[in-house]
Parts: sequence; C-alpha cells; structure tokens
Amino acid sequence: MAEMELIGIFGGTFNPIHNGHLVLAQTVLDTLHCTQIRFIPAAVPPHKETPAVTAQHRAAMVQLAIQDRPQFVLDTCELDRQGTSYTIETLHLLRHRFPNQALCLIMGQDSYQKLPTWRRWLELLDYCQILVVHRADREKTLLLHPEHEGKLIDIAAAPEAFATQANGLISFLPITPPDISSTRIREQISHNRNTVITEIPPQVFSYIQQNRLYQRID
Repeated sequence: MAEMELIGIFGGTFNPIHNGHLVLAQTVLDTLHCTQIRFIPAAVPPHKETPAVTAQHRAAMVQLAIQDRPQFVLDTCELDRQGTSYTIETLHLLRHRFPNQALCLIMGQDSYQKLPTWRRWLELLDYCQILVVHRADREKTLLLHPEHEGKLIDIAAAPEAFATQANGLISFLPITPPDISSTRIREQISHNRNTVITEIPPQVFSYIQQNRLYQRID
C-alpha cells in the first residue's frame, strides 16, 4: 500500500513550552518520518483549569520555541474558535484541512488511560491514528482500551505503517525525554524571577521575563 504524508498533532496547554516537549516532538518526527508536527495550544482545556497565562502568550512562546525548526508548525485553530478545546472538534477541522494526509495524534500514557473521559473519544480513530508515548525508563503496564483491540500495531517493527492509511491505527512509542515539568518551571520563576531556566529555550525565557509571566504578585 502506498504511503501518504503523515502529520503529527501535538496538543497541550504549553504553559510554558519546554525542552521536553521539543525532544518528544523531534523523536516522533524522526521515528515516524512525519512531514511536520503541528503544535496546537489549547485555549480552554477540558481536563485542566484554564491557565492564568493567556492562550495568546502561550502560542507566542510556542512560536519562539519552534521558529528554527521548519518541520514544527504552530497551529492556532483551538485559539481561533469559541468554547472548550475539544480534541474531536480539532481533528474534525484538521481532517477537512488535510483530506489526503494521515494524521497522528500524539498523547502521553496518562492521557490515554483517561481517554474514556474525553468528549466522543470513540470517534477519534475515525479521524486519525493515535500514538501513545510513554517513558521507557519506567516499568508500567501499558493497558489497551478494549475498544482499540485489533487496531494496535507495532511501529518499532514497521514505523511506516502509520502512513499507509489515513486513520484507524494505534501504537505505543517508548521514549526517554528529559525530566522537565511545566509546573516546576512556573514555580521556579514565581519564587525567583531572575533565576535562569535552562529547561526552556532562551528565547522563551526572554519572552517570559519581558512580559512578566508566572511572577508572583507581592
């Protein structure tokens, strides 16, 4: 079966984006030979509190972080529409925008296990493939939802498989990303705004300082 272009879909609050996000995206890009990875900041995340830092600031930080990587693209589709940022609605939009490409939704293992709490989660594979990334250095049981049985493939053996059809497949990818937390970064900046944070790109750190983001109000 002929291969088609494969586009990675990487959503999140990116509050802020950090080097761990970039390593993960690059690993997926290299492993699956994606045409691009689209970073999609959530405007109103359904499973988290809406960040105090605006979606516009978070999107600006993503753009700064990826500006030197032409295969990484900022997509503001969730910022451009009203209401909660439901993934199924984003995928519906992207499927119309990219009708002849395979879409690969990237998510962490914790998110995958909570998938039944997502809006219309059983429809996700109608629009995309799902790639579940998990930490290779942690012993955890990878539980497949019964609804996804028969759709699991081994991309370690055949990484090109995701590009042979537009949607409907799921796989797991072990990675060892840097141990970086957006929460920890925000706390470090809040407690000492002059601390140099090396876990985020320098241009992102400069943006945070210039706009006085994550700083404690005394």
